[in-house]
Amino acid sequence: MSAAQLAATIQSVVMLIFLLVLCLRLVASFRLDEFRQRMFAVRDELFDYAAAGNIGFNDPAYRLLRQSMNGFIRYGHQLTFFRACMGDLQRWVSGEEPRMVWHDKWQHALDQIDNEDVKQRLIELHLRSLQLALNRLVLGSPVFMLLVAAAIVGLILRDGWQNIMRMWEKAAGFAVSRVINTKWLEEDAAACAAA
Repeated sequence: MSAAQLAATIQSVVMLIFLLVLCLRLVASFRLDEFRQRMFAVRDELFDYAAAGNIGFNDPAYRLLRQSMNGFIRYGHQLTFFRACMGDLQRWVSGEEPRMVWHDKWQHALDQIDNEDVKQRLIELHLRSLQLALNRLVLGSPVFMLLVAAAIVGLILRDGWQNIMRMWEKAAGFAVSRVINTKWLEEDAAACAAA
């Protein structure tokens, strides 16, 4: 190999590494922007629902759900599989009994709502925001994507080919529930929003 060929090879490798790093950073930035935009859309639906007079802006359920969504938007850059696992590990090692302050308040606020349609709509918006957060966790980690893929294969073998999207959501929820306590995600989001 001549010196010119060696120089061209080294230059090509360096440029490929540079392009790879650049693409990975751009993809990460795009994914974060997309997550936040989708969470903003769900939060806007909640606002529009309250503006239509279905629930008061000062209602505890409305305020808690909005606080959770604001927390997810605010700390979306920290919403990673690694951080979630480390948070769970820290709680497990310290023997800290998790306090579900936000979750308990949310359940109490839902119990105070008399209108079943309003309650169901708020639950649906809550589940959509949580699904966005879980998708960010799952799709942001190659390791976690492999766990979800393994769970999907297991569910396909068990359930058959009925509905791929239903299986994806079920597999993501199954895999997340085995590794991460989703209530802690909401507690962290509420704490960030309150800060």
